[in-house]
Amino acid sequence: MFTLIGHGLVVFSEITNVFLGDEKLHFKSLSSERDFGILQRRFEEADGICLPIDYLKQGRSFICFNDKLEPQGGFALIDQGPFRTLEQLPENVLKPVDTAMTEITAVCLLPGHSLRRTRYWSFVVGKALSGHSHQIVYAVDSNKTALRERVFNHIRAHTLYEGPVKMLDGMNSESVEAVELTTKTHLAKGFVKLALHEVGKLKTLVAADRYKVATANS
Repeated sequence: MFTLIGHGLVVFSEITNVFLGDEKLHFKSLSSERDFGILQRRFEEADGICLPIDYLKQGRSFICFNDKLEPQGGFALIDQGPFRTLEQLPENVLKPVDTAMTEITAVCLLPGHSLRRTRYWSFVVGKALSGHSHQIVYAVDSNKTALRERVFNHIRAHTLYEGPVKMLDGMNSESVEAVELTTKTHLAKGFVKLALHEVGKLKTLVAADRYKVATANS
C-alpha cells in the first residue's frame, strides 16, 4: 500500500513540474563520487553541516537540477544505521531501536516558486514511502520554524528530543534541533492531505491560464 501511495506522490510531483516553467526541478539518483560531492556541498551551504560521503552512500541519495543543469538541492534517505540523527542525541535520551527505520537527511532546496517546494517534498516523501522501513526519523533545526509549519507539522510525529545536540563529524558549530520519529502511516496521511490541498492550488492556476488564453483570443 505504501509503495503505491509513494508512487502516486512521485507522479503528483512530476505533474506539478509542468506548472513551474523556468523553475522546473529534475531529480537524479546518485551513484558517482562527483554527484555525492555536489549534494555534500549543497547541504553544507544550506545547513552548515558537511555530511561524510560514506554516510550518504548508506542509503538512497538524490540531487535536483534546473533546466540549466544547475544544482538546486537534494536529499538522502539513509536506510541502515547507525543513524546520525540518533547518534547526536544526549546520552540521557532514550533512543528507539534503529531497525526497520529510514532517516531523512541532507534536505536542501534553493528558494523559488512555492510550487517548487510542493514538487520537492512530494518527491522526497514519495521515495521515503517506497522503502522497506516502517519508521521515519529526521531532525529539524529548531530555528527553522517556517519549515516545520509548512511541512513537518502535517505529520503526527513524536518528538524524541528538542535541544542542544552532540557535535558530530562535519558539524561546524553547536546546534539546537528537534529530533522526531513518525510512522509511514502518519507520513502518508499527512502528505496526502497536503497534496490534496496543493491540487486546489493547481486547479486555480489552470483556471487562470485558461482565462488568459480565452481573453487573448477574444
